[in-house]
Amino acid sequence: MQVEQQQVLRPVIRLLKRYKLVIAGDREFPSIELAQWLHCQHLSFVLRQKCSTTFREKRRPFQSLDSIPVQPGIHRFYPRVGFTQKKGFSRFNLVASWKRKYRGKQEDEPWYLLTNLPDLKSASGVYSKRYGIEAMFKDCKTGGYNLEGCQASPDKLIANHDFNRPSHDFGVVTRKKN
Repeated sequence: MQVEQQQVLRPVIRLLKRYKLVIAGDREFPSIELAQWLHCQHLSFVLRQKCSTTFREKRRPFQSLDSIPVQPGIHRFYPRVGFTQKKGFSRFNLVASWKRKYRGKQEDEPWYLLTNLPDLKSASGVYSKRYGIEAMFKDCKTGGYNLEGCQASPDKLIANHDFNRPSHDFGVVTRKKN
């Protein structure tokens, strides 16, 4: 799966090399290997993790993310957390965040975000942009564009894609480099 993710991201990275990119990935892309690859590409990322993912703070045993005591309205930031026992992997930051009830709506569960961004606010801010991305996916997939049913090749889709909008199941947030 990681190879496929890299194949999708490589042309995006090349096309947008003049911009500072932040890759936002949903739970379908929780891979620590992908996080490591993005980090080695000097890219920022925020990848939502499944609640069953295990992590470890320094010198503590591994535990699942759903063991973190978080309730609606609570947001926690854990710097330099280990996500794998394999050698050669960087430690990344972890955000555990559960939005409070707002206008009668409550999130079903917290966000567990693996990131190399430096703080809770920036990681949560980037990931919250996923809501707009999801609306765009619906438009592209079933809302009239029918991209999944058109049988277009990935090369053709990339060639004709507006990269100011997100691609695939990743969000790409861009800012001009200084």
